[in-house]
Amino acid sequence: MDRHAGRFWEIDCLRGFAVFLMLLYHFLYDLDFFSIENVQIGSGLFLYIGRSAAFLFILISGTALSISHSRALDKEVDGVKTENFFKYLKRGLKLFSMGLVVTAITWIFFPDQYIIFGILHFFGVSAVLAYPFLKYGKENLFFSLFFGLTGLYLMGKTFGFSAMLWLGFTPENFTTLDYFPIFPWFGVLLAGIFLGNSLYEGGERRFKVLKAGKNPLIRLISIVGQHSLVIYFVHQPLFLALLFLSGLLNPRIL
Repeated sequence: MDRHAGRFWEIDCLRGFAVFLMLLYHFLYDLDFFSIENVQIGSGLFLYIGRSAAFLFILISGTALSISHSRALDKEVDGVKTENFFKYLKRGLKLFSMGLVVTAITWIFFPDQYIIFGILHFFGVSAVLAYPFLKYGKENLFFSLFFGLTGLYLMGKTFGFSAMLWLGFTPENFTTLDYFPIFPWFGVLLAGIFLGNSLYEGGERRFKVLKAGKNPLIRLISIVGQHSLVIYFVHQPLFLALLFLSGLLNPRIL
């Protein structure tokens, strides 16, 4: 795990922990959304579980982008540098396209609150926006605060237009199942880039950590973290199938 080309178990483990938080939150969300249980998902501990999962995902994404960027700077394939803007554009388009699939599905089943700019859309756009910030170190703390504080200011405010919804200018009477605008969430990703450039400078771990990567529990959580995108994309259909099979959810509700 300490090899230049290897993965860092602590990053995979944190991402895996975020996956478990996400699964717990979304399962409780489904119970509440379909009136199976009155969970009060929009406040208190359960709300913090959901927000903590999102915060960790985005923070770790920034750190991983930084590590990937640092390693690619020193790597060539057939004499050609692998680090270029189009790599990030390709990744961004892939993630945003997956977000559009989620938009289409939720538009069919939940037309009154379908997802327009959820976390996959955010990751798609931020993968592109992050590119010019990857070269910065401490400066990203300032940028992070700018995006974060501006986003906090915009929260709770509504506007009479929708073209800038993706930035955080929430339109009036806007409802959605998932919403992760650039302000403030891009600030979290930039904080992750700062941590990556500081703690993993040059793509190498610059601090000591316990050699726990071979611990069975840590290994399991890390494997989950390595497959977080696939798990994110399939977990809700699996939850719905489970609720159907258990008899808790009537298919006619959808």
